[in-house]
Amino acid sequence: MGSSSFPPPSREDCEIAVKAINVTKSFGSTHVLRGVDLEVRKGEVFCLLGPSGGGKSTLLRCINHLETPDGGVIWVNGSIVGYHLKDGVLHELPPKKARAQQRRIGMVFQHFNLFPHMTAIENVMEGRVTVLRDSKTLAREKAMARLIQVGLADQADHYPSQLSGGQKQRVAIARALCMEPELMLFDEPTSALDPELVGEVLAVMKDLANSGTTMIVVTHEVGFARAVADSVGIMVDGTMREMGDPDAVFSNPQDPRVKAFLSAVLEHNI
Repeated sequence: MGSSSFPPPSREDCEIAVKAINVTKSFGSTHVLRGVDLEVRKGEVFCLLGPSGGGKSTLLRCINHLETPDGGVIWVNGSIVGYHLKDGVLHELPPKKARAQQRRIGMVFQHFNLFPHMTAIENVMEGRVTVLRDSKTLAREKAMARLIQVGLADQADHYPSQLSGGQKQRVAIARALCMEPELMLFDEPTSALDPELVGEVLAVMKDLANSGTTMIVVTHEVGFARAVADSVGIMVDGTMREMGDPDAVFSNPQDPRVKAFLSAVLEHNI
């Protein structure tokens, strides 16, 4: 990324967890993000909805630097993701510093990504042992606390093959939390689950939201967004078409594409 005007965060920005300014991203000739702006305050839950292919997952991956934006800038808790600013020019962080920055952001994926040869507690403690260099005793203690938090203490010694989809996703949430992140990102965490298992994962996420954890959640669960989100955004074709209070956005959308999307989603959820 070249030179541009990226002023450091102001005093008012100190309460902002995530700030994205004019973020763009293309894969070949496909424009996935087309100048996305976003602002999420510390302790808030922001739910991101929209049709498939609208850029939601790509935006999440840019926030934790799994993807590099082609343009624009993203701040997380006062630091530019993946870069440092010097004399008005963005310079890419060296890999070690980039990884340290990523560790402050927890990510829960659609498909669990658990190690099949490790038990639930071993999956949860792995990052603390290999990345943070904790002793196995300390890592196990912290991992058990997180399994208790997600209601899976009795499954600690079970392997992923012995767990339901909902339990696997709760282990994945515990694994992310065990690294004590400043921000939690969820990429459609219930979309791979059977309908009867969705509720147990959403219940854990509601508890996290009530604890003041800063969360950005890509989801199609309108009921969850209504109940938990402080604000929502609707992305269509790589742009943030509407953003604001959940009741206002869901009840009175202004953009025609957003109206069509919400109409289809709400009808499906009836």
